[in-house]
Amino acid sequence: MREIKHNIYNRGPIIFLLLLIISSCIDETFIDNDDKIKSSYISIRGIGAKVGIHPGTTPDDYVIETLRILAFDKVTENCVSNVRYNAANGDIIQHPINPDSYDFVFLANEPANTLIIDQLDGITKYEDLNDIAYPERYFSSDLIIPMIQEIKNITVLPNGQGAQVNGGAVVNVLQLGLDRLAVRLDVVLEAEDNLEATFTGIILENIPNAVPLTNNYTGEVERNVTRTFTKAADAGYFSDETPTASDRSWAKGVNRIILPANELKTVGDASKAVTLIVGMGNNYSPSTQLKTASDPTVSYSLPINTKLDFLGIIKEPLEVNIKASEWDKIGEDWEISGTRVLNVSDIEVNITDFNGARIAFWSNMPVVRVLDVVYDENGAEKVTNNIFNALSSQNYAPNDDFRIRYDAKTGLGYMDIVLDRPNTDDNVAGDKTYTLTLSASEDHAGTNALQRKIIVHVKQEGVRYVFEKNASDNLWSTPYVGAFWDDNEVGERVIKGIRWDYWWNWTVTVPDEYRDFIVISASPSFDPNIGTDNPGDAEDYPVVPNAFRFETGSSVAGKGRVYFRIGLKSKNTTGSPRYGFVNVHYEKSENNVVTSYDTKLFVRQGGDPDYLMRSGSIRGASDYGAKFSPYNLTMKAFKDTPGTTVQYQAINYSNLAGEVDFVKYPTQAGAHFQWALPIANVAKGLRGYHPTNVNMGSAPWAITGWPIERINGVNLFWNPSTGTILKNYYEICPPGYVRPTDGPEDRIAVNSYNYDQVYMSDWRMSLFADPMRGDAASNTVDSPYPTNGTYKPELYTPVPLSEVMYGFYADGFFDRRPIKEKTMVDGTTRGEGALGYTKYRGVSLDNADAAYGGVLVYNSNTSASIFFPAAGRRWHLDGSLEYAGQTGYYWASSVAPGWTKVVSGNETGAPYGNIWTMQLNYAEPRPISTGHVFGYSIRCVKK
Repeated sequence: MREIKHNIYNRGPIIFLLLLIISSCIDETFIDNDDKIKSSYISIRGIGAKVGIHPGTTPDDYVIETLRILAFDKVTENCVSNVRYNAANGDIIQHPINPDSYDFVFLANEPANTLIIDQLDGITKYEDLNDIAYPERYFSSDLIIPMIQEIKNITVLPNGQGAQVNGGAVVNVLQLGLDRLAVRLDVVLEAEDNLEATFTGIILENIPNAVPLTNNYTGEVERNVTRTFTKAADAGYFSDETPTASDRSWAKGVNRIILPANELKTVGDASKAVTLIVGMGNNYSPSTQLKTASDPTVSYSLPINTKLDFLGIIKEPLEVNIKASEWDKIGEDWEISGTRVLNVSDIEVNITDFNGARIAFWSNMPVVRVLDVVYDENGAEKVTNNIFNALSSQNYAPNDDFRIRYDAKTGLGYMDIVLDRPNTDDNVAGDKTYTLTLSASEDHAGTNALQRKIIVHVKQEGVRYVFEKNASDNLWSTPYVGAFWDDNEVGERVIKGIRWDYWWNWTVTVPDEYRDFIVISASPSFDPNIGTDNPGDAEDYPVVPNAFRFETGSSVAGKGRVYFRIGLKSKNTTGSPRYGFVNVHYEKSENNVVTSYDTKLFVRQGGDPDYLMRSGSIRGASDYGAKFSPYNLTMKAFKDTPGTTVQYQAINYSNLAGEVDFVKYPTQAGAHFQWALPIANVAKGLRGYHPTNVNMGSAPWAITGWPIERINGVNLFWNPSTGTILKNYYEICPPGYVRPTDGPEDRIAVNSYNYDQVYMSDWRMSLFADPMRGDAASNTVDSPYPTNGTYKPELYTPVPLSEVMYGFYADGFFDRRPIKEKTMVDGTTRGEGALGYTKYRGVSLDNADAAYGGVLVYNSNTSASIFFPAAGRRWHLDGSLEYAGQTGYYWASSVAPGWTKVVSGNETGAPYGNIWTMQLNYAEPRPISTGHVFGYSIRCVKK
C-alpha cells in the first residue's frame, strides 16, 4: 500500500482551510490554473504567514512561502488537480475542485530546483510521488523548510454544504498540520574544564543525501554527506550557555541545525545512523550516534518533524542525553486558551504612510475587533481611529469597519492596517511604533475576552496633504486630480489625502461607460517600499477588487483618510490615448452640519500627443487645435543620469535628437530653458538648466554665469519671412515636434480685440473651452511701445476656469514617493523688493527626476485630459529658482508687444517685445508676456 509519511492533522505549522461550494467566478489573482469548471472550491488561509516580518537570511521554523495542492481520484488514483500557489497570491487561496471524494496531498516550500519542479508538475497519478526525493542541500538553517501532509477521503459536498473527512461530521473549517521533512537539532555541550580554546565546533557525518516524499521511494538514499560547523566560520550558530551542574565550568550551545530527515526501515541499523563528532582540535574528538530511542529498542531513525535536544558531557567516551520530541505544532505563537481561540498571521508588521499590512485572523468567538486605543513607543495612549484608518469598529457593527471584517460563522477575518492621520503631530518625516490590541470576545464590550498585541512600525518620509477640491475659498488645495498610464501600463496608482475625522465619509465610483477600462479598490498597496525614495514598480502591484469586502472594482467607500487605488484592466492597443474618470464624493461635518462635495479624478492611458479641446488642422480657423505631448522637455543627460551635479547641460544643436528628450513621467519637471539669446550668444542660449536647487550652492541659489543678453527688435521673431529666423537656432523640441505658438510667429502677436490671431494659438485654442484674448501683463497695456498704441493689447484678467484643476497627479512616479520640501527664493516678496525665502514641495527634489503637482486641463465632453507640472521658473537676472511646486511657466514661440516706462529719467522695460508664455495654476491660469531671459519649461506639440 502506498503511504505518505504521517497522516497527522495537528502537527507542524497550522493552516486553516475553508471548504466552500461557490457558483460565482473565482478571483484570478489567487488561482494559478484556469482549466476546470469552477463550481466548488477549497479556500486556504495561512500561506506566507510571516510576510511582513520575514527574518532575512535565516527563516524560522514556521515560514510557508509556497503550497502545492494535489488531489487524487479515490478510485483510479489519477491526479485531478495539481496547482502550486505562492505567498504573493495573498492570504486566501481559492482552489477550484468539483464535488466528489478525494485523497489530498499538500506540499509546502518545495525546493527551487527545476528538475524537482518538473517532476512535481508532471505528477499524473498517485504512485508518481514514489519517484520523488528532495536533495539534502535544501534542508539547512538558511532556507525555508520543505513540508508535507496527506489527508485521505475528503468529500467535497455540493450546494454550499461544506465537506466531510472520512465520513465524519460536516465541517466548514479544516485544520492542516504540515510536517517538516526535516529534523531540528539543538546541541549543548558541557565540561568540567574550560574548553573554550580547545573546542572548534561539531561535525555531522552519515547524513542522507535525499529525503523521499513517501515510504515507497523507488530510488536509493545514500548516507554520504558531512556537515561541519566551526566557531570560526559559523559563529551565528554558537552561543554561551550556563552549565546544568555545579561541577561543570564550561557550556557551549550550537543552535537550530536543520538536517534532512533520516527515516530507516530498520530502525536499529547503526550503520545508517547520523554521527555527531565534537571537534577538539588536535585533541581527542569524542563522538556519538544520534538516536531517538534507547529503551526498550534502540532507534537511529530520525523521523520527519522531529526536534532533538542534545546534551553532551565531554569526556571519554562522550556522555550524551538526547531528548527527541515532536516539533512545535503551534506556529506563529497562535494562542489557544480553553475553548476560546484567537489566531493571527502576524504579531509585528512594518508599514509606510503609503501602504498597508494585511493581517489574517481566525477565532471561534462571536466578536473580534481592534480596541479603541493604541499605545505609542512611549506608552502614550492614542485613539485608534486617529492613528489607523477606520480600524476600530463601533458597537452597532462590532465585527465590521472599513479596514477590518470578521465573519463569526466561518471564524475567518482580516484587517488592513493603514495610517490615517500624519505619523507625527507636526506632519513631518518621522518613524513611530504603535501597539494595538486585537480582542476576541462575546460582545463589543469585551466580555470573556482573549486578546493579542500587534506591534506596528510606521515610517513617514515626507509631508502629507489634505484631500479637498479647488474652490474660490480653497485656491491652492492639492487633491489628486488625475492618473496616468503609458500604453503598456496597467498597475496601481495610489490616491490619498488627509481627512481629519473618522466620521467623514467618502465614496469613489467608476461610471458605467468606463467599467470595462478602469478598476478601483480600497485595499492598500502591498509594495513594502512605496512611500520611500526607492519604491517598487507599480506594474508589480495590479489592482484587484477586495473579495473580503465584496468589491466589484467599480465602487469603493470609506471614512476618514481618503485612500484607494486605481488600475486599468488592459493595455492600450488603440493607437491613441484613451480617457475616462472616476467620481469622488466626500463629506465634511462641522457644528453638526454635514456638507457634501463632489469632484472628478481624470484617467488617461497613452503617452502619444493628442488633441484636447479642438482638433481642426487649419491654423487660424475657429476649430483649430494642436496635439500636445503629455511630457515636459528635458536634457537627455538629466534623464539618463538624474544624480548629475551640474547646474546646466549644454545642447549640441547638430545632434539635437541625442541631446534632448521628453521626461518619462508627466509629473516630472524636466529642464528649464531660456527662450533665446542674440545669435552671437547662441551657445549660451542653448542650455538646459537643472529643475531644482540641489546643485546651486547656497541661498539665493543663483546660476553661475546666468546670461542676460537681450535680443533687439530686428532679430526677435521665431519664424519671419525675412531676417534672422530664430527657430533655426533655438527650436529644441525633438524631431517631429515644435514649440507651441501663441499667435503668429512672423510678427508681433497682439491676440486682442478679435480672434484672428487667437485662432493661430496652439496654447489658447488647444487647451481652453473659451480661448481668452489679451495679455495678463499690465505693463504692455499701461505702458505700450510704441506709445501710440499700435501694438497695445487688451488686458486679460485671470479667473479660475472650469476646465482647470490643480493638485497632484498619480502617474506611477509621483504617487509612489514621499513629498518633501526644500527652500527657494520667494518670488512674490522679491517682486515687491524684499529678498525672502519659502518652501517648494515635490518628489525626488535631490535629483533631476524632480516631480511636482500642477494643473490638469480636461474636456468635459470627451473626458480627455492633460497635465502640466508646476515646475516654477528661473529668475531673469540670476537664474535662481522661484514658484516651483506652485505654478507652471511654459514658453510659446510667438512674440508679444513690448512696453517702456521712464522712471527717474531712466527708460525701463522691453521696448522691442516680450515673449508669450502660459502660466498655469488654479487661481490664475493666464497667457502673459514676459522677458526672454527667464528660464521656463517647454511643452512641445506634434508638427
